[in-house]
Amino acid sequence: MLLQSGAPSRDQLVRIALVHTRPDGVITGVEAARRHGLRRLPDSDEVHVLVDEHRRVTSSAFVVVERTERLPKPVVREEVPVAPLERAVTDTVRRCADRDEVRALIAEVIGDHRSTVARLRRELDAGSQRGTGLAREVLVEIEDGIRSASEGWARDVHAASDLPPVLWNPKLLRADGRPLGRPDAWFDDVGLAWEIDSLEFHPEGDDATARRRAAFVAAGVVVVHHRPGLLRSDPARVIAEVWSSYLLAASRPRPSVSVVPVSQAG
Repeated sequence: MLLQSGAPSRDQLVRIALVHTRPDGVITGVEAARRHGLRRLPDSDEVHVLVDEHRRVTSSAFVVVERTERLPKPVVREEVPVAPLERAVTDTVRRCADRDEVRALIAEVIGDHRSTVARLRRELDAGSQRGTGLAREVLVEIEDGIRSASEGWARDVHAASDLPPVLWNPKLLRADGRPLGRPDAWFDDVGLAWEIDSLEFHPEGDDATARRRAAFVAAGVVVVHHRPGLLRSDPARVIAEVWSSYLLAASRPRPSVSVVPVSQAG
């Protein structure tokens, strides 16, 4: 019982959920992912708790109880038993129907080198298959080089167009082998870089982004860039502008730049 007025805090709700599911309740899903330090999480008022499959405890109010034959050994975060990272992430995305939210979470986990596509896929394979389809599609995108929701929007625009094939987030090398940078997308046949100007996913800031773009131009690379919002509001304009830049790049000698695909660059 809460000996206070007003709404309980998030931490208090978690404690209530653990009392409701004691002695073996393990926090998973959004709350567990948050306690693992992840930031790009779906909004949720629920506290998702795992218990042994033979328990009779049921969901109540904000507490979502899931009985499982794969009750994980918890890790302790802020004195709270939570599911291991991969389990917390996969339990989150299984209950999320928003592609962008799934993209954002998985991209954060992979981009921060907290996990790998293989480990997340193994966790998906081991558990309930209900709700895993979207997460599996996003893992394929990640393998292709997509690293953010906004790049996923660009991938969708490209897939719906007649633009030539593109590589996502490859590593570019100068003629002497020195690194040049990583464009968000790269049309290798003509040497065209396509940049998605999203500060959320380019945390190095405007200055570093401008320096990278200047280095591309100095190496003879044609650069076209778009704000993420335009990918959603006017994809036809985006496709037309990328085509225009592609034709410009094709009219010039291809720069002396080699490319290492994301699958090899790491």
